[in-house]
Amino acid sequence: MKVKNLLAAAALCLVSGTASAQVNNYGGLYLQYNPTWQIANYDNVETEYINGFTLGYFRSIGLGGDNVPLFLEVGGNLKYGLHTEKAAGVRINDHLLSLNIPVNFGYSIGLGDNLALNPYVGINLRLNLLGVETYDIKGVDNINLYSKDDMGDARYNRFQLGGQIGFKMIISEAFFVEAAYHIDFTPIQNFAVVGGKDFKSRTHGVNLGFGLVF
Repeated sequence: MKVKNLLAAAALCLVSGTASAQVNNYGGLYLQYNPTWQIANYDNVETEYINGFTLGYFRSIGLGGDNVPLFLEVGGNLKYGLHTEKAAGVRINDHLLSLNIPVNFGYSIGLGDNLALNPYVGINLRLNLLGVETYDIKGVDNINLYSKDDMGDARYNRFQLGGQIGFKMIISEAFFVEAAYHIDFTPIQNFAVVGGKDFKSRTHGVNLGFGLVF
């Protein structure tokens, strides 16, 4: 009985705390740092680290008014990624550029007059625009990671579907900081079938950024 009372009290506090949260239609510009890990499911799992940076825009749309602070968030961003490694004394750089369209659903939790915590979950549609592998050695051509002629069955996929979960901390209705985790549902690479197994490569990453609200 005591447990039920505690749960009821906690639910009441949650409702009371969020009822004052202001959910209005607003937009924002943001810049993010995106450390990303590309993981291939070989027999010995291989992981590549990619430094990434994102510039984007989002629009938050209140779905239930101030009393039910649910929101839909849409937008778009450009993400640049750089992977560097050395093999046999040769420096290899992978340059990646993608257009992302995230669609998120969230809930705004008021933390005071100037603060709101907005957790969210959603999906991400990605169009991979550019993928070039370069070498710091003369006489070696660049490789197009999306070309079958250059990559064969290991060429990168142009379209991907993924998901993310995270939160934004809205400050004074003018600034925000954000942290999120994302994962690809569909692979960035489909390798040749070997031994009845189709090797695939996916990415996992963290979004750390800030932005302006207007």
